[in-house]
Amino acid sequence: MKQKTGLTYPRRRFLRAILRRLTRWLIGCFGELRVEGLEHLPAQGPVILAANHFHFVDPPLLLAACPRQIEFVAGAQRPNSPGWAQIFPKLWGYIPAFRGGYSRSTLTGAQEVLKQGGVLGIFPEGGSWAEFLRPARTGTAYISALTGAQLVPVSIIGGPELLAKGRSRVTLVFHPAMAAPVCTAKGQKRRAELDAWSDDLMAQIASVLPDEQRGKFSADPDVRAAAQAASDFPFEQDDLRGR
Repeated sequence: MKQKTGLTYPRRRFLRAILRRLTRWLIGCFGELRVEGLEHLPAQGPVILAANHFHFVDPPLLLAACPRQIEFVAGAQRPNSPGWAQIFPKLWGYIPAFRGGYSRSTLTGAQEVLKQGGVLGIFPEGGSWAEFLRPARTGTAYISALTGAQLVPVSIIGGPELLAKGRSRVTLVFHPAMAAPVCTAKGQKRRAELDAWSDDLMAQIASVLPDEQRGKFSADPDVRAAAQAASDFPFEQDDLRGR
């Protein structure tokens, strides 16, 4: 029997409109937000936005840049975010993802958003524990393949510097949409197809990042090695199983 989450899209319209205005105002207080490639974002219909995740400010940056309302998939626990930064996700609302295990409710919520023609925001790396690109988890490719939703890669450049001393520029680049992966095999071969598609996704995101942040796509072997070493979740796995 299919699990229902009762999630409708769009939701919390009034509150989210206020939060979006507040977010844009705060970003303007700390720096300058520059957005490129918005023409690649479909004006309507289901789409997944997938961005790099180096800092807890990334979700607010993405929702401030996107003219359509985003329903985020986010970690049920966010150990890298300070206490005051936990308030915003609760007000905005999100689909919780549980690290360390399969989460049926996460998948069901994502499907419901896309079936209603919504915008689903995902950070394929699964967390923000490093300021360079790490390999994508398979979940993003799996959701795209399961729903047939196209995906727009987004590169966030300069996010960690936004709250640093002095004003800074943050740039978000929306890349051309990718068609959903088409899987022709099963088992491990199917996983390999999803991983290859995920690599293409991360390569698009990496293409405009500074070289020291490109992870496995960097020209620097030390950066590539660091990205591989940081690929696993650096969190305790207790109580993080899916449901």
